[in-house]
Amino acid sequence: MLPSTHENDFSGSFYQTDGQLKSLFMQTPGLIAMLRWRDGICELVNPVFRQLWHNRDVLNKPMRQAWPELGEEFYQKVEQVYDSCKAANSYDYNVTIAGDDGLISDYYFDFVYSPYCNHQAEMDGVMIMGFDVTARNIARQELAEQQLLFKDITDAAATALWTVDQRGNITFVNRTWIDWTGQPYEAHLGRGWIDFVVNDDRERVISDYLRSIDNKSPLHSDFRIQRKDGKMQWVAVSGKPRYHSSGEFAGYVGSCMDITERKKTEQMLQDSEERFRSIADSAPVLIWMTGADKRTTFLNQSWMQFANVVELLSDTGYLQSNLLHPQDAEAVLDIYNRAFDKQEAFYVEYRMKRTYDGVYRWIGMKGVPRFEGEDDVFAGYIGSGMDITEMKEHEQIKNDFIGMASHELKTPITSIKAYIQLLLTIYSKREHDEFLIKSLTTVNKQINKLTRLITDLLDVSKMESGRLSLNSEEFLLHDLIKETVDEVQHTASHHDIVYTGKSNVSIYADRDRIAQVITNFLTNAIKYSPESDRVDINVSLGDTEVVIAVQDFGIGIKQEEQAKIFNRFYRVEGRNEQTFSGFGIGLYVAAEIIKRHNGRVWVVSEKDKGAAFHFSLPLLN
Repeated sequence: MLPSTHENDFSGSFYQTDGQLKSLFMQTPGLIAMLRWRDGICELVNPVFRQLWHNRDVLNKPMRQAWPELGEEFYQKVEQVYDSCKAANSYDYNVTIAGDDGLISDYYFDFVYSPYCNHQAEMDGVMIMGFDVTARNIARQELAEQQLLFKDITDAAATALWTVDQRGNITFVNRTWIDWTGQPYEAHLGRGWIDFVVNDDRERVISDYLRSIDNKSPLHSDFRIQRKDGKMQWVAVSGKPRYHSSGEFAGYVGSCMDITERKKTEQMLQDSEERFRSIADSAPVLIWMTGADKRTTFLNQSWMQFANVVELLSDTGYLQSNLLHPQDAEAVLDIYNRAFDKQEAFYVEYRMKRTYDGVYRWIGMKGVPRFEGEDDVFAGYIGSGMDITEMKEHEQIKNDFIGMASHELKTPITSIKAYIQLLLTIYSKREHDEFLIKSLTTVNKQINKLTRLITDLLDVSKMESGRLSLNSEEFLLHDLIKETVDEVQHTASHHDIVYTGKSNVSIYADRDRIAQVITNFLTNAIKYSPESDRVDINVSLGDTEVVIAVQDFGIGIKQEEQAKIFNRFYRVEGRNEQTFSGFGIGLYVAAEIIKRHNGRVWVVSEKDKGAAFHFSLPLLN
């Protein structure tokens, strides 16, 4: 029976209960308050409740007056319990309390509202018990925010993300996967995602998937899915097993990346490689490729038929030592290995046995390094070889002919030169024979040119046949240059040859051959500078070599022609396609002579700005 008045008779109240129970309530760490009657007159509050409201005086005051911050919902809950005599709860109840400093703080409580009766079993009031769950509520809010952030991040990812439980059922997919398929989130959960795998890939994908789950191993697979626009899309799946803190297998977390463009590129590369193989196999030349580790990666059909190869060979497989001619094998492998280590192009001629008939054939082999990627990473070599046996035979015939013709021409020309010099001696002092003297001098100059030409042709023939010998000796370079300059100057009436630099050194070389090189450089400079009146020759010393440079001020050489200038039979054209006389072998002979002396030859030039031809010789130790 409810009391009708708020009399001050507390008989049967909490104050008349056992003192130990009161002491227990007062020491409880949660909030405890005893409210009497329906108005919720505060009869008792424990210290925790008092401290929360900064020891505010609330005793014997109605709840609305004692705690106005608790709000109407709290008051109505107390009245509801009082009227029904049934307990009630409030969870995560928000209470805003101002501190002593005026700052507002939010607290969250779980409240339990319990009715209590007096000794006459009459409803006497409501006991409030509160538990501070502010930290739990904040953690829950932070977790919700983190989950929302995670969802935003995963939905913004261009990669499809997913999770799988320990039974292999999908438990989460992000927005990207849903956008790809155009189907709702629920359609992909469990094993629903399999429905979007293209039929031709489905059996393989399921097999890979189940095998990885059974073994709890990382999952990797490529397959196609059906997009919402009807197109096929390639995806690369990567999944990693995950475990609970207890070590129990919890499933997988993984991603799917759109690799359609990569697959298209791979297909294009595959098509390109197939076209390359088809073209290479149909080519009549020997084509090969190696990796960066020198291992052979490709031989075309022509090569495999030539060498009777049925599979790729390791190391320098395309240079099979058992097929190389014994006299060529060591030099060929040395050239190849040195070029490979320096990543430089190379060309080599050698003899290789043709397997089906056992005949050695001459092969001209060229190899160039290949590089891949934006960083130009060295990837190996690609090369081709051609059977040049017939060309070698024709070249030998030509060299033999040149050698024979040059030798046969040399004898009559020597006789003619002797008679011309004799006539010059006889008529040089007769003033009335000026025309005769001039004519004989001109003939003598032309014979000198013809003699040099025949000498060069003979040298070419000797070089090609390996018969060019060197008769080296120690001599003063200055004396040789001075003699050679004087000799050439005698025939160069329109040019002054200016000799400068340090040359008081001794070298060990073939004196006549070095003189031949200097002569070729000087006559070449004179020939290609017809509008100039000067040629310079300079000598400079390095730490290990002496360098001789011949500078002209003539037509110059284009950049693209400079690499060819020392080739046999190559000639530079002048202005308006003007062609200069000569066979184009003087510089070739000079370069070959210097190479045989372990020296170097090079040219520095610009078109219409003259040219400086250099050669170096090692100094005596």
